[in-house]
Amino acid sequence: MRSIARMLLVAGLFMTMDAAGALKSGDPTPGFKLTDLNGKALKSSQLRGSVVLLDLWATWCEPCIADIPMLNRLYGKFGSRGLKVIGIAVESGWARDIKPHVAKLGIEYPVLVGTEKIVEQYEMIGFPTTYLIGKDGRLVKKYLGTLPDQEREKESEIERDVEVLFH
Repeated sequence: MRSIARMLLVAGLFMTMDAAGALKSGDPTPGFKLTDLNGKALKSSQLRGSVVLLDLWATWCEPCIADIPMLNRLYGKFGSRGLKVIGIAVESGWARDIKPHVAKLGIEYPVLVGTEKIVEQYEMIGFPTTYLIGKDGRLVKKYLGTLPDQEREKESEIERDVEVLFH
């Protein structure tokens, strides 16, 4: 019962935040400094000048795991053109807890250890949440979740959106 009340409280908080000024297309994305799985720090400012696909996910989230092959393909297709795909594992423990999942799932792009602060900053309300960020650091588009059997549609949409940013 307590967890249901907490979920409703959190959902209400996010709805209030959303109504009060959620992160929307064209907005500058919040800055962050997180560490990768080897303890090396990455600042969001280091990503300026690149098109970025920022994926907030969790190791226990089945739709998040289902998105990983798609993210690997996008990274493979557009990485040489400058696309940075960055996974941020949230609610998944420390680097030592996340590393085995990354290896098992075959993630080919960098993964950072997320914090509650990043979840708040990016106003995340569900898993997975993926943000397409332009070279200027502004939000282009936010993709919420993935419906079963619609992974290819989501991939095609992201691919089209990324392609536009390279022209």
